[in-house]
Amino acid sequence: MGMQPEERRTDWRRLTPGQLARQVDMHQRFLRGDAHGERADLSHADLGELDLTGIDLRHARLAGARFAYGRLGQARLSGADLTGADLRMARLDGADLTGADLRAACLRGADLADAILVDADMREAAILRGGAGSPATQLPPAPTELTRATMHRARVMNARLASVMALQTDLTDADLRGTSLARADMRNAVLSGAILSGADLAGGDFSGASLREANLSGVVFAGANFKGADLSGAIVDAEAYEAAELRDTNLARSDEALVARLPEILAAHRDWMQSGGRDGARADLSRAVLLRRELRGAELGAALMAHVVLRDSDLAGAQLAMCDLSHADLRGVRLVKADMRGVNLSRATLSGADLSDADLSPLDLVDHGGRRVPSRVERARFDGAMLQGCLLRGARLNGASFAGADLRGADFSGAQLRRASFAGARIEGMCLDGADVSEAIGLD
Repeated sequence: MGMQPEERRTDWRRLTPGQLARQVDMHQRFLRGDAHGERADLSHADLGELDLTGIDLRHARLAGARFAYGRLGQARLSGADLTGADLRMARLDGADLTGADLRAACLRGADLADAILVDADMREAAILRGGAGSPATQLPPAPTELTRATMHRARVMNARLASVMALQTDLTDADLRGTSLARADMRNAVLSGAILSGADLAGGDFSGASLREANLSGVVFAGANFKGADLSGAIVDAEAYEAAELRDTNLARSDEALVARLPEILAAHRDWMQSGGRDGARADLSRAVLLRRELRGAELGAALMAHVVLRDSDLAGAQLAMCDLSHADLRGVRLVKADMRGVNLSRATLSGADLSDADLSPLDLVDHGGRRVPSRVERARFDGAMLQGCLLRGARLNGASFAGADLRGADFSGAQLRRASFAGARIEGMCLDGADVSEAIGLD
């Protein structure tokens, strides 16, 4: 099942530093279109344990090469042929492997944090191998191996990982939209906070995996195994609640008794707010599943609603100041002109929601020494949402996604937007005065 750390194949060829430097130099000329350049062919070369940080080997021939235990952070490897390559324990953090061919490659224990693997091919494949001076032989088909690899925040959109072996792989906060994981072995993998919308998981083994707060909208589940998997807080479509594959999981489900008591809970919370906590009771709707609810103008300030599912509900004009909506599923929710000052929307999903003219400015607590509470919206997802005229002054939005959102006239002055994504967003008239947009995407 892959190579053992002590293995040293006889068909690997060792290059001198001068030979490697010449190959890299000629390859740079090739990439520039220089007639005297030549595509690098480092197939079956032994480049293990080397420091190749930031190396540019785009579209290079690297099939069967050994990079084990090497340093390839920030390397540019898009379009490279890495079929059957040995990348065990290699550091590939921040590397660009867009469209790379990684079929049957071994990345066991590799560090791929923040790596880009968009459109990469990591399916199983039969590879050729032969010793020095001996004829090549074709080995049986082998899967790409990612066992115990670290892939925090990796971008793996539309990649082909069918039949990949990824036991105990850590894909926390990775983006796997549209990726094929059919028949993948993902036992005990960590996919907490990962985006898997539109992915194909058919026939995959996710037993014991952590899918806490993962986005599983539009996913194909047919025949997948989720025995012992943790799906608490996962984002799923309505029909997924009835899927046989998810029937025995800990996925939150609608509580009819709680739904029946909702008017009573709202009334008690209103009394609690108006009496300063002396009467009534603070609403606790944490993890409740409340689909398509009519809650316009609801008074839910400071309510406890972490992990709540309010998909397609109407909360236009609602009072939600200081409300805890962290990890909430708010897809398609109407929040027009809602008072959301000081709200906690950390890791909430608001794809397709309407927050036009909503107020997420800081809340000044007069009775607490003038303390100012900013809205916390770290790593929230506003993909395709409407935020025209939305006030987000001073909000903490680090890592938030506004892909395809309508942000015309939105006010982000003084906001923290480090590593936020604005890809494809409409930003005419958007205010960023004093905002921290370091490493933000899509503002060029």
